[in-house]
Formats: sequence, C-alpha cells, structure tokens
Amino acid sequence: MNTLLMVVVLVVSLIPLPARERYHVPIARADDRALAYQLPYVDIDVAENDFGPGRNSLHLVAVTAVPGQQAEIIDETTVRIHIDWAGYLAYPASYDPVMGRVAYGTYTVSNGYARSQARWTVWYVPDMRV
Repeated sequence: MNTLLMVVVLVVSLIPLPARERYHVPIARADDRALAYQLPYVDIDVAENDFGPGRNSLHLVAVTAVPGQQAEIIDETTVRIHIDWAGYLAYPASYDPVMGRVAYGTYTVSNGYARSQARWTVWYVPDMRV
C-alpha cells in the first residue's frame, strides 16, 4: 500500500502544471527623457522598462498627453510625442523651474489579459554654457 501511494505521488508530481504566467498583471514603469535641444517630436520606447509575462507579449493600448501636445502610438511599444514648445505646457506638481519646460502624459500597456498604466515625461533642459 505504501509503495502504491509513493508511486501515485511520484506520478502526480511529474505531471506538468499549466503555465499561468500569461495571466499575471503587467507592470508599467514611468519613462523620462531629457532633451538639450527642442525637437518637434520625440519617440519613446515605453515598453522598454515595463515587464510582464514576457516583453514580447506587452503592447500599447492607449496614450494621452497634456493639452497643447499630441501623442500617438507608432507601433506596439513606441509612443511618438509631438511637442509644441512655444505653445501651452502644463507642469506637474513637482515642477522645478530650473529643469526647463516639460510635456507629459500617460500610457497603458496590456498583455491581452490585464492592463497597467504609467506616465511618460519629456523635459527640455537647455544646454547652459557657463
């Protein structure tokens, strides 16, 4: 009887369990870029520092920008931000005037089962010659 029980336990322990990784919630992390020169647009690979059950499974599903700016999804991992540096820019609560101007918004990544949201930020820090 004990031998039969050991064989059953051994067989059951060898049966592979179904992988559940794909059902884990992805984690999106904030993305920051600092520019020394004003550019008309900036591409940010926002999924570069995000992680989930596999980087290849993450894709962008939504992106927002502050008023006066425009953000669009270029491919499944990249956001393009069109920045009007002369126009209206909103500043976050933690804005430091020494840092220059800033444009920011949010993006949402999904693995097909769950979503996660984070912030993207583009700082314009002029190159100051001393």
